[in-house]
Amino acid sequence: MRILFVDDDPDTRALAIRAVAQEFPNADIREASALANLEQAIGDMAPDILVTDFDLRWSDGIAVFDRVKAANPLCCTVMFTGTGNEELAVRAIKHGFDDYVVKGTKQLRRLAMAVRTAYNRNLELRALGENRDLVLKELYHRLHNNLQIVISLIRMTEKAIENPSDRMLLADLGRRIQTLSALQEEFYRSEDFRRVDFAAFLERLLGNLIGLTGGRVQLASRLDAVELPVDLAVPFGLIASEILTDAMRHAFPDDRDQHLSVTLEARSDRVILTITDDGAGYAGDQSEEASGIGLRLIRRLAEQVEGELSFEKTETGALCRISVPL
Repeated sequence: MRILFVDDDPDTRALAIRAVAQEFPNADIREASALANLEQAIGDMAPDILVTDFDLRWSDGIAVFDRVKAANPLCCTVMFTGTGNEELAVRAIKHGFDDYVVKGTKQLRRLAMAVRTAYNRNLELRALGENRDLVLKELYHRLHNNLQIVISLIRMTEKAIENPSDRMLLADLGRRIQTLSALQEEFYRSEDFRRVDFAAFLERLLGNLIGLTGGRVQLASRLDAVELPVDLAVPFGLIASEILTDAMRHAFPDDRDQHLSVTLEARSDRVILTITDDGAGYAGDQSEEASGIGLRLIRRLAEQVEGELSFEKTETGALCRISVPL
């Protein structure tokens, strides 16, 4: 337990420390009356509790709050000041302070209780957050397992179907569910369940697809580090899987060595995926009227995320680019 008191007035600071120490008798107490003291106290070890004045000769309580929170976002904070008013109290609470106490000898007990209440509430919120993360992780894990069961059932059914075209349709469905499962695995790996390491997902997807070619396709990739929100990562991941699978299936029909290039670019407001190959080009019609299931799915998903999609024939093969807004 580390408590940091920030105040220019040594007498007031001593009284505040004595009052709060009664609630936390075993705490490691640090004091700061100047910027150098503050930096040293934070540098030694970020505090768990901050008690700060607002009006400091060298700074103010809001700036101190920001500095301490940057070092320890979980630190609970109380402003103890005699220069403020209701407007400052509202500003402090809106900025993130757990409580605001007006200075005065009769307020010392109130300060101690405010710090104790803020700290206990902080512990409760942290426990709730940890429990929520555990529940989410368990849900993601079970969903991943259930998707694997669905994929296994599809593969078993696929083997029992004699018609080649029907078998391929079922295999494509299994592959799409496998893509969802791979994205689900990225959710599970992530510390923030609301975002996905999309570059890591794409790298694994490329590795699996290239592995199926037996080394016949040479891959060149440049993937910027990109984390996407879940509601964007899922449709964008399915689009990437459809385009790459189509390239593998139709662009490289013979046994000669081929080359595939994949780039993922992160810009200020967009993410751009570009896929080029030196194969036979895209099979069939890529126009708006094209009716293939894969292309229809790609276009529908692109519309869902307000993406821009383009197919181009090049001198050496084909290029596909999908750009989505962040």
